[in-house]
Amino acid sequence: MLLLNLSCLQVSQAFKQPDAKDLLHLKYGSAAQNQLDLFLPATYNKNTAVVILLHGGAWMMGGNEYTDKTAKDLRNRGFIVANVDYRYVSENVNGKDLLSDIDQALTFIQRKSVEYHYRSKGYHLAGISAGAHLALLYGYTSNKDIRSITALCPPVRLDDPETMKALQKNNLVKNVELLAGAKYIPDQKISVKFTEVSPYKYVKTIPTLLFHGDKDELVPDNQSKFLFRLLTDKKLIARFIPMLGKGHDCGMNQPDSEKIVLDEIQRWVKKYN
Repeated sequence: MLLLNLSCLQVSQAFKQPDAKDLLHLKYGSAAQNQLDLFLPATYNKNTAVVILLHGGAWMMGGNEYTDKTAKDLRNRGFIVANVDYRYVSENVNGKDLLSDIDQALTFIQRKSVEYHYRSKGYHLAGISAGAHLALLYGYTSNKDIRSITALCPPVRLDDPETMKALQKNNLVKNVELLAGAKYIPDQKISVKFTEVSPYKYVKTIPTLLFHGDKDELVPDNQSKFLFRLLTDKKLIARFIPMLGKGHDCGMNQPDSEKIVLDEIQRWVKKYN
């Protein structure tokens, strides 16, 4: 009994450092974009939630600088945050490769847990836009221990004709073709490969928090509404928060609505940690 009590004490002991720490540009793989930033709060322990954050950019632009502020904001709320960059889709890189990047990043973060004294499994995924799509797709298909997923303005149903029309309007069909590794031909049957990169196909028991701007002209909010209905119909844990009057930034560029999103993420992650 004494040994058990000592073990429990060690697990709950806080790791303290003089200040919060930013570990930048850590390489987790061989590709140039296989790097991440790890943000550690000044005080944490083995029970502190670890959030894996994935940036947007239509799967082929930008990087984790897009989510740098959000990563630091979540760290300042007491979480350990890994802000992950990943490869762009191309003729040689598709959706499976992006999932492989995320898997490599998680394995790297698990290895670093020994060095920096945080938990080695039971992580939370979060992302916006393309990053939200990847958070859902990876979370639902991975065999790793994922405690929750938060998705802001996610595309979830890439085999739907109406979705493809919206993407076509915004010149994003090529991006999705590269993601799926297939060609989209209007008014013809959509290839099953587009279904294979659609998160809704794989839903499983992971608490899922969805945000979507009702004025989103890039990814219509019916994407999140569809996934929320599917999850609740299957009696899976889910919550949908409509961001009224907000577009594809999901309100993250306005302080009042940004706070709403961060507050809800904080509650969600703590609840399912």
